[in-house]
Amino acid sequence: MSATATPVNELLQQLADSLDALAALQQQELKAIVERQHSSVADIAQQKAQQLEQVSSLDATLREHPDANLLKDDDALAAQVTEIKRQLADVQQQSAVNERVVQSTLNSIEQLKQAILSNAKKDSLTYNAKGKIR
Repeated sequence: MSATATPVNELLQQLADSLDALAALQQQELKAIVERQHSSVADIAQQKAQQLEQVSSLDATLREHPDANLLKDDDALAAQVTEIKRQLADVQQQSAVNERVVQSTLNSIEQLKQAILSNAKKDSLTYNAKGKIR
């Protein structure tokens, strides 16, 4: 192992911690969406992007690590990898839920917009000299 490389187990812990932070952000995002706190949603999305970048960076560091073979050969590290994969699956599932909630919210907004526009058109009807709708 290189003297300057971070130990694999520390990188795995950092990755697990990053996934935990990402999961917490997703819960905050869902709450903000449901409570229609739009400015919070934008802030959380930015934080999520940063956290995803960190997860990606840690993943790349682990793949290129001189001791990457230990991830499969060492039983304790292999168990950590399995747990991280479970965390990742949970994060992906929550992401799909959040996406469905956002899509549903956007559909509701579009329906409201159409109803408002429809009512506005009814209010702007014009009449001819005989009182007939044009």
